[in-house]
Amino acid sequence: VTHMMVKWILKGLILFSLLKSTLSLNPDDPNVCSHWESYAVTVQESYAHPFDQIYYTRCTDILNWFKCTRHRISYKTAYRRGLRTMYRRRSQCCPGYYESGDYCIPLCTEECVHGRCVSPDTCHCEPGWGGTDCSSG
Repeated sequence: VTHMMVKWILKGLILFSLLKSTLSLNPDDPNVCSHWESYAVTVQESYAHPFDQIYYTRCTDILNWFKCTRHRISYKTAYRRGLRTMYRRRSQCCPGYYESGDYCIPLCTEECVHGRCVSPDTCHCEPGWGGTDCSSG
């Protein structure tokens, strides 16, 4: 029982972190990209369901006591499940950036030894240092 509980808690934490990541990015951050994604939603929809309605009219049929059977197609409201495609805007960090809190931070594949990463794979070196990773003095 404890193992199952831990499993559900972990699933909940993963789901929470996924939801947080899609909701927490600052839309004013120039390094946030967004796109429209589609998803399916199950909906209950109404429709006009045809059925054969039997009714009687007066007629000259003496064997049926002057009653004749007639048919007409009538409609009644029925319900069915259907899939509806919905769209939502998804925010994510642009290529070359990773998420940190509310912002997208540039990613340098090589660590900036004496400097800081200012855009993807671009280090801004401290004075007196150079090279692509700021390791040359």
